[in-house]
Amino acid sequence: MFFQRRGYFSEPSALLLLMLLLSADCAFIAVHIATRIERHLFNATLQLNYDLLSIATDGGYSEIYQYVKYFWVIILTIYLSRIARIPNYLPWTVLFSYFLCDDALSIHERIGAFVGENLNFVPPFNLRLQDFGELAVTVIAGVGVMPLLLWSYWGGSSSFKKIAQDMLLLVLALVFFGVFVDMAHQAIRPGWKVEFLMGIIEDGGEMVVMSLIVWYVFLLSVHKGIPNSHLCDLFRMPL
Repeated sequence: MFFQRRGYFSEPSALLLLMLLLSADCAFIAVHIATRIERHLFNATLQLNYDLLSIATDGGYSEIYQYVKYFWVIILTIYLSRIARIPNYLPWTVLFSYFLCDDALSIHERIGAFVGENLNFVPPFNLRLQDFGELAVTVIAGVGVMPLLLWSYWGGSSSFKKIAQDMLLLVLALVFFGVFVDMAHQAIRPGWKVEFLMGIIEDGGEMVVMSLIVWYVFLLSVHKGIPNSHLCDLFRMPL
């Protein structure tokens, strides 16, 4: 059974796409590291545009690459809904549309900053009031889309329920890097080296997880929304 599942997840076209996506992720991370080292150790002799090359910059090259991934997932979930002739994938379309708009327009940062200005307490763990405002915005957005996801889950077949569980695992991994590692990044400020490492873990982690999401949704599309294995089952196997 394990080898059958591994064979499904090793489907050639989807695996090739994943390799290409991860190669681009690694290239962006490597350029980020190289330019940061050159900037700090060699006084920026290359005269590069470090902001656009950084994986932490809003609107930078890697951020635009992330926008493309979100867009692909949106298109693929719409395609899956069409070929499967069920609307259950559309709430995931809504979720990733929000992710795209949030990243492109800095929604949770802007609203979080406004909310933080109206909070009146001393934040713990070296966090900023803006961090709590951003967390509040993220939670509210999650609560807003949750009814749609629950509707699609409970109204779906047993196979779709497992697909939804797989998607949830991947989204939780994305939230882990985008929210919790981000807050840890703000809380831990012992020096630029550790801050640099935390930034790579946060933004690089988001890039890799989004590549996995694109791969998974593309794999579903190749198999017409009828998988014979599920990520959630692989996680249950050791248990």
